[in-house]
Order: sequence, then C-alpha cells, then structure tokens
Amino acid sequence: ANHTGTVGLLGGISIAVNTLTGPGMLDLPATFQRSGFIPTTVTIIILCGLTSLCSLHMANLISKIPHNRSFQKEVEYSEAFKILGGYKWFIITQILFFLCIMFQLVASIVDTAQVVDEFMGYYFKEAHSLQFFVGSARWVAWDQNACLHSDDVSADMSNDVNFSCIPFDRTTDSSLILSVGYILSALIFIPMSVLDLKESIVWQILSFIVLLVISVQFMVAFCSQDFNVENMSWWGDSYSHLFGVVMFNFTVVIAIPAWLYEKSPDVSVHTVIHSSSVISATLYIMVGSLGAMSMPNVAENMLESMTSGSLGEITQMTSSLFAFFIIGLGIPLFSVVARLNLVGSGLCSERTGNVLAVYVPWTLSWMLYQGDAIKELISWGGVICISFVCFLAPLSMSLKVAQNSRVKGSIDVFNGLLRTRKEEIKGLQILLVLAVISVTVSIAGLGLSEFWYHDNN
Repeated sequence: ANHTGTVGLLGGISIAVNTLTGPGMLDLPATFQRSGFIPTTVTIIILCGLTSLCSLHMANLISKIPHNRSFQKEVEYSEAFKILGGYKWFIITQILFFLCIMFQLVASIVDTAQVVDEFMGYYFKEAHSLQFFVGSARWVAWDQNACLHSDDVSADMSNDVNFSCIPFDRTTDSSLILSVGYILSALIFIPMSVLDLKESIVWQILSFIVLLVISVQFMVAFCSQDFNVENMSWWGDSYSHLFGVVMFNFTVVIAIPAWLYEKSPDVSVHTVIHSSSVISATLYIMVGSLGAMSMPNVAENMLESMTSGSLGEITQMTSSLFAFFIIGLGIPLFSVVARLNLVGSGLCSERTGNVLAVYVPWTLSWMLYQGDAIKELISWGGVICISFVCFLAPLSMSLKVAQNSRVKGSIDVFNGLLRTRKEEIKGLQILLVLAVISVTVSIAGLGLSEFWYHDNN
C-alpha cells in the first residue's frame, strides 16, 4: 500500500529542533565561560553548518534507494546503510546508533529527574527517595538547607547564589537510590515513549513552542541581571570539552530517516533542516552567552544555578518547566527513533525494541543517577558515537555511493552550487575532511583533559 506522510512543516521543525536542543544545551553557559565567546560561537556555527549538510546528505542517500525518491518506503538509518553499503555497515551503524541514542537518553533522564527532585526540595521543603543496600532499604529525605549547611560545603560555597546542591548527590556511595523525581518522570515519559512518531507529534510541537517561550524568558531574566563581562572572556582559557559538548547537541541526523517517512509530501526537506539548525544555533549562542555573563561560576548544568532562585521566582519556575518540557519530552523522541531503527530493519520484534529503547535506558539512568558520570558520558559519548553516526557515516556513505553510482537523489544538497558529479564528489571530500578534523580535535582535547586531570591529582 502507498504511504503518504502527514507531518507538516511545524511538526518537522519541532522534531528537528527538539532533537537538537538536548541535554548538552544545559552545559553551554559553563562552556562559554571556560572556552570564551569567540571560540564557542565559531564552533557552534561550524557544527551547525556541518550538521545541516550531513542531514541533507542522509536524506539524499535515502532517496537514492530504489523506488524511494519521494520517501514513500519506511527506510530507517541502519537499513539505508545495509541497502547501499552492505551487511557490515548495517551491524556497525546499528551498534553505534543505539549507543548514540543511549547516551542522549541517559543524560536526559538524569537531568530531568534531578530537576524534578530539586523542584520538590524547594517547593515542598523535602525531596524523598528509597535508598537500597544489600538486603535492605530505607526511606531518605533531601532538603536544600541541610545540604547547604553540611560539613562538605564551605561558607563561601553556600553563600554563592549560583551554588546548587544536587539532590541525593552526597548519599552513601555503596547504595543505589530510587527518587520520587525519577519515579514521576518515568510514569509520565515511559508511556509516551512507546508511541509512534506521528502519534507523539502533538507533544513535540508543544515542546518546541515551550522552548521558544522559555528561552525568551531566560534571556530577559539574564539581561535584567548585572552583566559582568569578566564572567566570560572573548577567547577563554580551556577548550578540552568544547567540541564534545557542542557536538552532543547536533544530533538531528538520527531523526531524519523516521521523519522523512512521516513527513507530508509538500514539506521541503531543505526548509526544515536549515530552519531548525539556524533556530537551534541562535538559541545556543544567545542563551549560552547571556547566561555566562549573568551568572558567575555557573554550574555545569545551568538549571542547577537557575533553580536556586537567584534569578527570581519566575525563572526558578521556568527552569523546572524547561527541564520537564524540553529535556523531558526529548526522552520519548529519542526512544521512538531508537526503536524504529531496531524494529524497522527486522532486527528484533516491537516488544524487544521497546525493552532496549525504553526500559534499558531508564534502568541505566537509575544506576547513574548519582555522581559526575554524566559529564564524562556527554564528553566521550558525544565525540565517539555521535561523531560517527551523525557526521562521519552519512558523509562516508554519500561519498562511496557518489563515486560508484550515477543514480541521482531527489535532494539537491548544495542548492545548485555543485552541478556535476565530479564537483559533488569534491564537495563531499572537503566536508568529510572537515568532519574528521572536528572529531580529531574533540578526541585530542578530551584526551589531554583526562591526562592533565590525572597528572594533577
């Protein structure tokens, strides 16, 4: 039966922007402070352009599959690589695609659950959790005042308006905790995660609208503070995590195959990809730089600084809403895309796909709820898996197909600038070199950072 997609322009832009504004966005004010305005902005612009072209090449690849010029066949990410590149490509992309989304999901779940717990700690005086030991469990409470005045927190730290205690972060290392914030998040987002992409489109549009409204409110709140240019220099002094953190945001390629199948035929692929990339990059630069200038020593997760109330009660409330609607509603989107890639290729059943794409991430997130594992997860996961899945693989396969086949796709990636096949191949080679340089810089930066950290401890 012929399939006709129904997701319109607003739905397409919402899916793309929601994929782009993931948990890595929360690190941007701290990244602007560390790495400076110019290096961070230039990195965002470069990766924005690169991810747009990679997304268009991915769409063009899928259109080159026989009888699929109009995307009437359901061809998921790894299935496209199997048809065009063979079974080895299929296995490699399945593994790395799954890990890529797993990193996004775990970071999103932990960020959302922690902010819900923090919200409860502020507004209901206490947040609660079950603490598990070998053979026993106990009910424990967390409140901000006890945390701020604990022996682990100095007077200078507790008086800092940007200092924020992470809920249950100081709980005994030998135990696991199950917090009320985590349970509430699971009860809300797991049912959404088992829906189809078109069934969840209303939630994605809502998330996009809330993102725009709250981002404007954040910028107004930042501008109402006493800006201190000393909080953010032009050039910065630490670049080790710069490419990794920024790259973790640009993951729109993973949603492209599923969206192409569900999009309405009259929706332009170019319009959706370019619009969503520009909107996201603008939000990154504005929210990141203004937040960096208005909050001295901003937390790695900017919401931890903003939910403290130092920017006013409205911002305290919208920070919690941001985590819930933007980061939280990204969880079902990532789960749906992961399941479609597993099930669409016939690799497993729908039930097994739900176990792997929905329940496994929530279990891992529970185990990683405490500690600083999330920062390293974003850095290394962003560089290794996301760089391959979202940048290197689409460009490599596009180059291979262009060199070995004269079949033209239905997407003019370069908008008429490159007219001949020879020019297209040359353009792809240049893009691939740029992507390899970006990834190499990211890995080298992280490696040097790890070496410096261990050498100084």
